[in-house]
Amino acid sequence: MMNPSQSSLSLFLLLLILMITVSNYFMANRTDRQLLQARHEIQEVSNGRVQQANYHMEQGPREPENQEEPSHINVLKYYSAQAQRDLLEAAGREISQEFYQKVLPEAVCIDKMRVGENLEGGKYVCKPEAVNQQDCTIMSLGLNNRIVFDEHMSKVTGGKCTILGADSTEQSAETKSKYAAINGQLFVGKIPETLGLPDILKKSGKSKVDFLKIDIEGGEHAGLEPLIKEHSVCQIFIEIHGSPLSHFEVLQKMAKYNFRVFNVDPSYKCVTCCEYSLINENCMEQYGVVPLGTTIPKPDM
Repeated sequence: MMNPSQSSLSLFLLLLILMITVSNYFMANRTDRQLLQARHEIQEVSNGRVQQANYHMEQGPREPENQEEPSHINVLKYYSAQAQRDLLEAAGREISQEFYQKVLPEAVCIDKMRVGENLEGGKYVCKPEAVNQQDCTIMSLGLNNRIVFDEHMSKVTGGKCTILGADSTEQSAETKSKYAAINGQLFVGKIPETLGLPDILKKSGKSKVDFLKIDIEGGEHAGLEPLIKEHSVCQIFIEIHGSPLSHFEVLQKMAKYNFRVFNVDPSYKCVTCCEYSLINENCMEQYGVVPLGTTIPKPDM
C-alpha cells in the first residue's frame, strides 16, 4: 500500500503529464492555424500579382519596373529549401529532439483529432469522418491486445470500415471478440519477415487503405514501402524508432510516394521514438488539407 507521500507524488506526476499533453495539443493547433493563415495570405498576394499580370497583357507591353519582389512572395520556396537543409544537417547528428524540431509541417489539417489513448498510443488523424464510409479500410499494425485506437477509429468513421489488425503474436480471446464487434479481421505474423502488408490486403480482398497505423517496433523500416508502392494509401500514422538518420530514411520513403507530414509528436517515454502523421497529396482535397512547402526531400527515383 502506498504511503501518503508516495500517493501525493503519483498524483502530482499524473497532473503534470496531463498538463503537458493539453498544452501540446493547443500549441499544435495554434501552429497549424498560423501556418494556414500564412499560406492563405501568400496565396492572396500571388493571385493579385497574376491578375495584375493578366491586366497588363491585355493592355499591351509596358516598361519593366525596377521594384524588388516582395520577400513574402517566395516564402514557401524559401521555407522548403531552408527546411530541407536544416533537416539534412539534423539527420546527420545524434540529437533526436533536435531532429524532431526540424521536421516542419508540410501540410495543414485544421480538423485533425487525436484518436485512441490520450497519452502513449494515440495518433493524430486528419478529419476521419470525411472518409467514404461505404468503402473504407483501416489497417492497424502492432496491437499487443491494446485496441483503443481501433475501437475509436471505428466509432469516428461511422462503424462501417473494415479494420485489418496485425501483430506478431496471437491476440487474446477477449481481443478477438472485441475485434469481431468492430468489423475487424486479425492477422498473425512478424512484419515483413513472415507477413507482408500487401499480403494482408490480398487475403482480406481489399485493394486500398484509407488509414494506416504502424507501431511495429522497427519493422516499419522494411515493411512499409511494398504497400505504399503497390497500393493506394491516404493517411499514415507511424511510430519510427532509431537514430535521426533512421527516421529520415523512413520519412524519405514516404515522401517518394507523395506523402506529406502534417503532425509530429515525439514520445515522452522513448527518446529515439517519434509519432508522425502524413497524408498523400492525392487525398488532400477530400480531407480539407492545405499544402505547404516540403520538409522531406524526395530521394532520387
